Amino acid sequence: MRKGSLHKRMYAVSKDGIGIIAGTMCYSRKAAIEHFLRGGVTTWEVFKRTGYRTVKARVQIIRRSA
Repeated sequence: MRKGSLHKRMYAVSKDGIGIIAGTMCYSRKAAIEHFLRGGVTTWEVFKRTGYRTVKARVQIIRRSA
């Protein structure tokens, strides 16, 4: 049997020049934004105007052999 790698599509919040913001990897854009805002008073539109974006990433899960 072939042991293949598992690929997942995830989203994160990023700013040009900074890269992916830690702690924002999620399976949907909405969830990534919610993790980034963490109940703050500022809306996503304010961050979007200053250059923050959601980005799509392809994550590879490597299985460990037991």
